[in-house]
Amino acid sequence: MTVIRSHPGRIRFSAQTPEAVQLLQQEAEAALDQIETHVAVKYNPRTKRGLLTFEKSSDLTNLLVDVIEGMAHQLASSTVSVDVQKTADEVAVDVQVTPPEDDVEHSVWIISKKVMNHYMGRMFMPPTLLPYWTAFNVAPLIWKGLNSLGQRKLDVNVLDAAAVGAAFAMRDYRTAGTINLLLDISATLEDWTKEKSRRDIAALFDGEKKPVWVLRDDEPVVVSSEELVVGDLVVVRSGARIPVDGVVADGLALVNQSSMTGEPFAVEKGVESEVYSGTVVEEGRIIVHANAVGSDTRFSKIAKILTESDERKAEIHCQAVKMADKIVPFSFVLAGLVYVATRNARQAAAVLLADYSCAVKLATPLAVRSAMLEAAHNGAVIKGGKYLESLSKLDAVVLDKTGTLTEARPEVVEICSFNGYTDQFVLQQAACMEEHFPHPVADAIVRKADEAGLVHSEDHAEVEYILAHGIVTTLDGQRTVLGSRHFVHEDEGISFDVAEDAIAECSGAGISLLYFACGDKLAGVIAIKDPLRGDAGRFIRNLEQMDVERIIMLTGDGEDTAASVAADLQLKEYYAQALPDEKTALLNTLRSQGYTVAMVGDGINDSAALTAADVGVSMKHGADIAREACDILLTGERLDSFTDAMEIAKRTMRRIRCNFMFIVASNTLLIGLGIVGVITPALMALLHNIGTVVTCVHSMRPMLPARTIA
Repeated sequence: MTVIRSHPGRIRFSAQTPEAVQLLQQEAEAALDQIETHVAVKYNPRTKRGLLTFEKSSDLTNLLVDVIEGMAHQLASSTVSVDVQKTADEVAVDVQVTPPEDDVEHSVWIISKKVMNHYMGRMFMPPTLLPYWTAFNVAPLIWKGLNSLGQRKLDVNVLDAAAVGAAFAMRDYRTAGTINLLLDISATLEDWTKEKSRRDIAALFDGEKKPVWVLRDDEPVVVSSEELVVGDLVVVRSGARIPVDGVVADGLALVNQSSMTGEPFAVEKGVESEVYSGTVVEEGRIIVHANAVGSDTRFSKIAKILTESDERKAEIHCQAVKMADKIVPFSFVLAGLVYVATRNARQAAAVLLADYSCAVKLATPLAVRSAMLEAAHNGAVIKGGKYLESLSKLDAVVLDKTGTLTEARPEVVEICSFNGYTDQFVLQQAACMEEHFPHPVADAIVRKADEAGLVHSEDHAEVEYILAHGIVTTLDGQRTVLGSRHFVHEDEGISFDVAEDAIAECSGAGISLLYFACGDKLAGVIAIKDPLRGDAGRFIRNLEQMDVERIIMLTGDGEDTAASVAADLQLKEYYAQALPDEKTALLNTLRSQGYTVAMVGDGINDSAALTAADVGVSMKHGADIAREACDILLTGERLDSFTDAMEIAKRTMRRIRCNFMFIVASNTLLIGLGIVGVITPALMALLHNIGTVVTCVHSMRPMLPARTIA
């Protein structure tokens, strides 16, 4: 904790954890206990900066600066954990000091210990025991190589064992021991980078296992996160993570959702607003009604997808691993040729030390995993490395209209009834049928009925959904249908003759019509307007700038509505009244023409097309089957999350190729220097492992420029 800037009445400071800020508030209040004044603390956990405000006084400022500096000394050598015991409005802090357990320091300690043991042993080891001590140390490495040979594998384990074995056979025990040490350090660094990647995912999505405050019997009680149940009222204050998915029942707060949606600024959340596990309350206090807890939260499901993503490896990853393994035999051949030409076993052994496969096998999956993590942070969960690779090659994007290019909250703007039926009857029965299906249009009809105070009791028989057509049921012995014009008029044979003029009056730019019929008569038409997303136009322009050759809109709406939306978005290609089989046929046609195609949709009728595409993309509000069928899930409302993911994918593939060229060039140079005797085998092993670590660190760097989070 450090003071950044201080003025009378205000101190800007930095702190690594919210716990430290809570401790600061306690210390500040204790320091001002005898003074009638109030101190307020604000803290942004993303920027790790806070603000202390109090009465404008130079003496108070100096006093509180001393408090912060005193805490800084304490925190520099320890980790502060806070056990919070609260009443409804007060906080008491019990501080416990534990030794630091930083993973980087831990890894450095392990490596330092290995180096110290090696050189201390070599320094004090009697020369007669040095061969036996070296043999004991290199035995595990030799055994791994022999085990691979026993399985008829000529892999990197055999290569490493051969290099150490050659040095040992030449009685160069110091070199054999040094090479073994460097390989051991390299393995430790590999394990650390893999574990760091895994922990980064867990830290982003699982959050911290901290106590959670809930209201039970109107009293605040503290429970562990594992004890949370659906229906709990969870109290979340400034600086704290929201531990559940739910709806705000009380309060108002600014919530930073960047880890879920990629939004760069905090969003105001009030009563009835949805909030998600893992997001952070920056300012304010809210009480959240828990709808999902533990492994059922959206973040936990995303984390599971990412941790299981190794099952869907990118083709470039598989190719890199195969190519790396194929290089191993050539290393042995080259070593043999060098020995034949020079009769120098040391130079021949040098060839074996700069293998290509080690860095390739490690750097490629790290780059893919890091890219997937960054994409998730920007609001796009990619379910496997192979989809990341396909995303980098996209040159055709097919977009569903409703809920993708338009807002996911359409509205009923008009109801027209015919043949003796009333507007109330049409809306009431349509709502009763639609409430069984989670879709934005269905939600709009049900919401309109609720606003009108209509109670839609279950008077009908079982409801059947006919994919991309509509809904069918039986009401008072009559077949009742609700759906598109094509379904009601052409498939069901309902006459529209008496209603054509009224239907034309209901129609208009951007208006979609649903037709409701009872028996053999048209009962009414429901006009629905779904406004375009504010970012839809920018999204289309971004796709064009990213060299997407074909951008096609598909919709089940009529020609007039489709043409209006296409004109507003300046789209050249669109298809109206598209049925699921027609969507799938279009995708198959594009793929047969050589395009790499993405399908973006959210409805039940999009699920087949999502599966048929090279990359299926669904929105967070989509139907369950669409979210299950997709390869990429957009977790926020930003369409830009999709283009962000495309940019991340393209940069990842470029980085993998650059890594491969660097690995080949650097190791080839090392082999050349080793052959001519410029560098020793031990130095070659050191340089090779340094190159591997550099490549891995480069692979884990962010792909996109840093974003400014409020």
